[in-house]
Amino acid sequence: MKIGDDFVEILKKGGVALFLRILGFLTGYLFVYYTVQLFGAETLGRVQLSFSILMVSSLLCILGSDVNYVKIFAIENNFKNAKGLFIKAYPVFLGGSMFFGITLFVFSNWISEHVFKDPELATFLKWTAPSIVLYTLILINASVFRGIRKNTLYAFLFNGGRFVFTLLFFTALVFLWTNDPIITIIAHTLALVTLFLISLRYLYKFLFPISKETTYKVGHFIKDSFPMFLSASMIVLLGWSDTIILGIYEESSVVGRYSVALKIAVIVSFSLQAVDSILAPKLSHAFHAKNNKLFKQLIKFSTLVNAIFSLAAILGIILFKEFILSFFGEDFLQVTTALLFLSVGQFFNSIIGPVGSMFQMTGHQKVFQNILIISFIINLTLNLTLVQPYGVNGVAFSTAFSLIFSKLASAYYVRKLIWKKI
Repeated sequence: MKIGDDFVEILKKGGVALFLRILGFLTGYLFVYYTVQLFGAETLGRVQLSFSILMVSSLLCILGSDVNYVKIFAIENNFKNAKGLFIKAYPVFLGGSMFFGITLFVFSNWISEHVFKDPELATFLKWTAPSIVLYTLILINASVFRGIRKNTLYAFLFNGGRFVFTLLFFTALVFLWTNDPIITIIAHTLALVTLFLISLRYLYKFLFPISKETTYKVGHFIKDSFPMFLSASMIVLLGWSDTIILGIYEESSVVGRYSVALKIAVIVSFSLQAVDSILAPKLSHAFHAKNNKLFKQLIKFSTLVNAIFSLAAILGIILFKEFILSFFGEDFLQVTTALLFLSVGQFFNSIIGPVGSMFQMTGHQKVFQNILIISFIINLTLNLTLVQPYGVNGVAFSTAFSLIFSKLASAYYVRKLIWKKI
């Protein structure tokens, strides 16, 4: 494949991934809007707190293996070997996710009353418990599709499909069953059931015939994935710690308003994840093939695409911030400043480029892990310091500052350890 062909593939498949991500955002936006209109910001806050626990729990179940699967499936002539490892290790992830799901179900009342001081959150957490199993396995399955470059399928499972089906089930439950706020989280769980079944259908198609034959050892694979787990855990905690801390110190309605600002700000870095879903396996292939010219040109091209998209997005948010927030209700204008802080953080996240994939696909994941650990410590310290005196604005500033720090530090070490040596 020529370099120009790689660029076309990034634009074409990255464009499809971006479309699916936008579709997921729009349906997620509608889900948030109708949740607020029908049940209020307080219910939205409970839903977002449930999502935060889901994300953290699934992360602990995966142990970074999803990223490692992408790397080994992308290696040329390694499919059969990688397939055997995937089948052999699957029971580990199933068992781990079931343990976390059962634990959350059993302790949901205690968590709701003693951690978040919101007893009504308990039912939302009980419905989140089976989602831990479903979402963990969806992410594991999707990593295979990403590694073998079935990028549309990966993007649908990872981005678009989740809220498309959530909105569909939510609408059906509103009209056919009840107006109880709990249908918001029930719809999400049913959506994950649907996505999981779809992922199993295509997993069987691409991995048949099933075989456990592999030279990889499951224990060694999980051990090798651990630095990626630490990196991924820091990324997730950086993304969700603000919501959790806000939920501890503020009412659920405040969490609901903040979650809207967070969801809007993420638009700025839409292209980063869409392009990165195509880019990561290409970087792994180019690096292991010692094609340094291709490796560098892929990075430069993807960074340019991200910069163009993110600049347009942040300008749109700055110009129309009040209009966008008022769409949910006048009380959402309280998070205008928080939206600006979060958008600036996402802007830096996007324009600096896919530094995480560069570290992870070239064997420098431990450096990335250390940067993220420091960033998380900064994030946690600032959040705990600023949440009480400044509320949502303090949390938003903390999140943006730590994100910018992590990207700038990553860019420095990418240049020092990778860029100058290839």
